[in-house]
Amino acid sequence: MGEAESHHPHHVTRNLLSALALAHERRFHGEMTITERSERADAFALVRTQSASMPSSMRAIADAVLDDPAAAASTNATDLAGRAGVSPATVSRFAQHLGFANFAALQRSMTRAVERGIHERESTEIHAGVSVDDDVATVIAKVTEDVRAVMADTRAALDPHALEAAAAAVSDARRVVLYGVGASGIVARDLHLKLERIGIVSSIADDPHNALTLASVIGEQDVLVLVSHSGSTVETLEVAHAARAQHATIVAITGHASAPLAVTADHVLLGVAGAESALRPAAMGSRMSQLAIVDTLFIVVAQRTDERSQPLLARSRDAVRTHHRN
Repeated sequence: MGEAESHHPHHVTRNLLSALALAHERRFHGEMTITERSERADAFALVRTQSASMPSSMRAIADAVLDDPAAAASTNATDLAGRAGVSPATVSRFAQHLGFANFAALQRSMTRAVERGIHERESTEIHAGVSVDDDVATVIAKVTEDVRAVMADTRAALDPHALEAAAAAVSDARRVVLYGVGASGIVARDLHLKLERIGIVSSIADDPHNALTLASVIGEQDVLVLVSHSGSTVETLEVAHAARAQHATIVAITGHASAPLAVTADHVLLGVAGAESALRPAAMGSRMSQLAIVDTLFIVVAQRTDERSQPLLARSRDAVRTHHRN
């Protein structure tokens, strides 16, 4: 599991499913201002980190892409479909699942990645999951190497245009409400504390009822930031539905570009999860990715509000300075 959340993605209410379906239709008919995936995004990082959650037909395409990245970048959809043993239509859905408009956009991203050499990834035993028999030095090596890989993949997957748009929305918001379940809630609280330091009016919801209450009283001038690696947590989707009904702007920090949360959000900041094992749930890796996204988002917001944020940051540092021993 990608995060310590309660997962019931197939048991959401009929009204919520209808709302998400409508959001999906509006998104692809231009009725919502959605930040689409930039062509700068590294397709191979997206394929590598999202293939495990894909249907078997799409996983076959992912395997074909990762087995020979250079060939995948230079082939057409029909040839790639033949290599994977699927239909060309599935290749198109595969590209859209990753957040690209079509296979041509995915292919452009793969071509640029091949040219920059960023599809290459070290393949040694250090990437294997932590096992119960590993000594401490090996645990340190494996965990820190996985964090390094997660950070590299996050850098590749995070769309600068989406981040810029999300930062603009947060900077201009009358109020920002944040929510996440389980490990994602820790990340949401981290951003809440950061925003408070630079004078952004921010509220953090501690439970689903509180989140629904806050989402029901915000409006067009407000921003709701939802953190969910899976993007399919029932509580988070219900909060998104409540905020959408009030026409609030929704920013999603998630690991799946085609998840229900990503579909209904205005701005999607895509993270990744690390290698999972019995001793290291994927939530550990996704949390590191989400925290990197939150830090980056905060810095861009602080840049946009520099005249106000710099004096406030200085004052907040001074306020706690006497509590640190020299």
